[in-house]
Amino acid sequence: MSFQTLGSCLRSVDKTQDYIDHEEGPIAQTIGKVLNDLRKQRQLSLNDLALLSGVSRSMLSQIETGRSIPSVVVLCKIARTFNVSVTDFLQTEAVDRPTLLRADETALRVSADGKCAWRTLMLNKQERKAEFYEITLRGGGIEKVASYPPGTKANLAVNKGSILVALDGMRHRLSEGDVLEFPVSVAHTYINPDHDEALLYLVLQYPHGLGE
Repeated sequence: MSFQTLGSCLRSVDKTQDYIDHEEGPIAQTIGKVLNDLRKQRQLSLNDLALLSGVSRSMLSQIETGRSIPSVVVLCKIARTFNVSVTDFLQTEAVDRPTLLRADETALRVSADGKCAWRTLMLNKQERKAEFYEITLRGGGIEKVASYPPGTKANLAVNKGSILVALDGMRHRLSEGDVLEFPVSVAHTYINPDHDEALLYLVLQYPHGLGE
């Protein structure tokens, strides 16, 4: 493992830009990826492509990095340069990109007695095989959890405080920093025996995608 100095780290950060999640993001990212793939296949620099297509280098750079959606005229010029159809730039293949989940967009579930709160820390999509939660359990709180589908596993990490996990007739005491991996195909219970609040992080791993 290599370690950067603070100066080199800050210089690396200076070269980055703030990520902005525009509504047109998926389209821009798709067009940019296709353009980048085509340009690399033909071994063209941005300057080369600018000369061949008549589109400025700065505009090509913005399109390729997904920061701008080209007009029809500009896209036609680029497509003609590569001898491909405009529709080739609009392929529906998914492009991986960051997804920002704001604090006020996370789902929150609070127990009837108000002592336990579950906050979802990832988007639950049916093809995913995992869920991620932040669990806050107040002092003296008891949270009974129903069983999950057979084969489902849990990783429970204690970020603050301490708790007991009652599972299969056994009690497991977890202190701050401890992690417990266990099957959750049977009902189990989280107990905070102390007065102070406990903060937990739970990852559920399903044998199949959600909803399958």
